[in-house]
Amino acid sequence: MSNKTTTSILEYAEVHRDFSMDDLFAYLHEKVGISKSSLSWYLFKLVNENALVRTGRGMYAKVMKQPFVPKLIGEVREIYDSLLVNFPFAKFCVYQGDIIAPLQHHLSSNRVVYVETDRDSAETVFNFLKDGNRDVYLRPDKDMIYRYVDMDSRVFFVKNLVSEAPLQKVSDVPMPTLEKLLVDILRDADFFYLQGSESEHIFENAFNLYAVNRNRLFRYAGRRKAKEEILSILENLNIK
Repeated sequence: MSNKTTTSILEYAEVHRDFSMDDLFAYLHEKVGISKSSLSWYLFKLVNENALVRTGRGMYAKVMKQPFVPKLIGEVREIYDSLLVNFPFAKFCVYQGDIIAPLQHHLSSNRVVYVETDRDSAETVFNFLKDGNRDVYLRPDKDMIYRYVDMDSRVFFVKNLVSEAPLQKVSDVPMPTLEKLLVDILRDADFFYLQGSESEHIFENAFNLYAVNRNRLFRYAGRRKAKEEILSILENLNIK
């Protein structure tokens, strides 16, 4: 993207806290001679980069909320480094359950380390982690967790990584974006304790506290068949 055009858009957004594409176009067309199609592309990119947020049809605002950046603990770093050495061609997403805590209404302990990887690699990764004398579970469901898992202890869940899941690098470790986490909480069996009314509180806290990329959220939700459910949650919470 042109630095001059991007800077001009962000400067306009700084002064006009909530603005329409038409007003922005009138301002920029005179200043840099931009076309409407080019402006649409710039706005699309800036929304995807969490620099701007859509506030309505053809309406935008500068993002004032903080991005969601999960905390990286040493154990997750060590596990990922070990996996990277032993499975250099597999894809991973590794994080600890504590990162969900800021989103929760009723705080529940979760010290699980989640290791998500390609479907074809999951069982091999599970066996590798188990050989290291770790307490590991492969794709655990609600019944397995009820019977055998202490979520307050350091256990490991190995799960399938959905293709094209939105990830972010935290000190080079692939971890979930907020949008991925929100969808997974609705869809994954091991997050059963966060589903129902608690998931609504989680969405409310997520949108109140952090910058949420709606395009990324709905794209991933579409892959997991959760888009309609999320739209319903946002409507119930009156989140525009």
